[in-house]
Amino acid sequence: MDAHRFDFLVIGSGLAGLTYALRAAEHGTVCVLTKGEVSESNTSWAQGGIAAAVGEADSWELHERDTLIAGAGLCDEKAVRFLVQNAPEAINWLIALGARFDAAGGDLVLGREGGHSRNRIVHHADKTGWEIERAVVAAVRQNPKISVFQHTFVTRLLSQDACCVGASAHVEDLGEVPFLASAVMLATGGCGKMYQHTTNPPVATADGIALGSGLGAKVADMEFMQFHPTTLYHPQMRSFLITEAVRGAGGTLRNHLGRRFMYDYDERLELAPRDVVARAIEAEMKKHGTWCVYLDTTHLGLEQIQHEFPTIYEKLATIDVEMEKDWIPVVPAQHYSCGGVVTDLDGRTTVPGLYAAGEVASTGVHGANRLASNSLLEAIVFARSAADASWNDRPGEVPEPHANGLHCISEAESIRIRRALQRSMMNGVGIVRSFEGLREVERTVAGLLAEYETLPNAPYSQHPLETRNLLIAAQHVVRGALERKENVGLHYNRDLATEPAPNNEAPAPPVAAPSPTSAG
Repeated sequence: MDAHRFDFLVIGSGLAGLTYALRAAEHGTVCVLTKGEVSESNTSWAQGGIAAAVGEADSWELHERDTLIAGAGLCDEKAVRFLVQNAPEAINWLIALGARFDAAGGDLVLGREGGHSRNRIVHHADKTGWEIERAVVAAVRQNPKISVFQHTFVTRLLSQDACCVGASAHVEDLGEVPFLASAVMLATGGCGKMYQHTTNPPVATADGIALGSGLGAKVADMEFMQFHPTTLYHPQMRSFLITEAVRGAGGTLRNHLGRRFMYDYDERLELAPRDVVARAIEAEMKKHGTWCVYLDTTHLGLEQIQHEFPTIYEKLATIDVEMEKDWIPVVPAQHYSCGGVVTDLDGRTTVPGLYAAGEVASTGVHGANRLASNSLLEAIVFARSAADASWNDRPGEVPEPHANGLHCISEAESIRIRRALQRSMMNGVGIVRSFEGLREVERTVAGLLAEYETLPNAPYSQHPLETRNLLIAAQHVVRGALERKENVGLHYNRDLATEPAPNNEAPAPPVAAPSPTSAG
């Protein structure tokens, strides 16, 4: 089939991809390839909000400081400064597109989350990502220079003379189709589906990590895997995320005895960074032999809960958990990958012609741990700069590349292999790790990948190719964790632990007996 030619090619339709598309469309034609619907991405799942120093008592310097502290000394300071200084402009751009944020008296209502020293979370109730995606998708659909191919799965990147010149993709009802462009943007999101428990949607299968590394792009910091501390523990609604903003509004964590245990782990209590809270929850569960802990919002009152967290309130009500009466059973789950395909401030990867932004990219902003609500901001800021850079970097005529064959196994075998991967990653590369466990996972992943490559070829199916992508990305995660010789941020290896165990006998305020909940 003849190649489709555009000035810019975007792989992924989350906030980073569509932001890039809108900016790039100011310079030329743009094609967006997305394997689901255009609005199906991690962006729409983001509850909390987008961080920006837009309040009177705030400044970019304070936002920068909080980001650097959360990153545990491994952030790229230039990238962080670039991010926070461009944050107010990003908010204004979204508002100009039609995004609606909570406001009172003409001023934005700003929330607060763990790790932030000021109220700076711009939000739309508890479904900010959905609102941002709605506004951005509407703008893309109205732009005549942007073409969107839905249900299109990219199978490989195309290169010529060591430069990325396009991608080959399986298009629904058309089969394999080559797309050529002078710049290719990877905006494929995260890799959450390599874990057994994740807050990520089904589309988060590490496609960009596998595509980029397959072309030789540098991948780094994949060991820094963020686990969200509070996802619902309930068989009917697995991994439903309870936004950090609930703790920011005053929600407290309690064990099954009703004790507010964060007093034992960090002076910032429930507003400590996510890695601290997640490890504390896991330690508390192991200490008492329980399957979950509880998030208590009963003291907030029904009016505040329904106003600030209507989506969560309504979701929990469907399983007979009433936030104003019941404690919410929660457990940590894989949430966000801080590493990825390495880029500079303009989204350039180490492969000419290939750019990356959003969760698939490693910009240096997050370091060893992402500060809450910096991810949507990062997607906008770096995607916009990448669009400008890729126009300025554009080569001359894009040549016709040579494409290699594709190996696809049966879906039944793919499901078996993926489940084995997910169990192994959850057990050995989770919140707390060990060298022995990591080496075991390394052997497991290598064996599964070798098995995949030797299984018989089968007709095209998206699931097996996604599974292969997850296996490739998992190798980067395990390799990074084995090479990391210190505990920092999200990476915690018990074999490297030097700090004393927390004082589990520390006094804490008395609490009332836990209220019953049908979910616990």
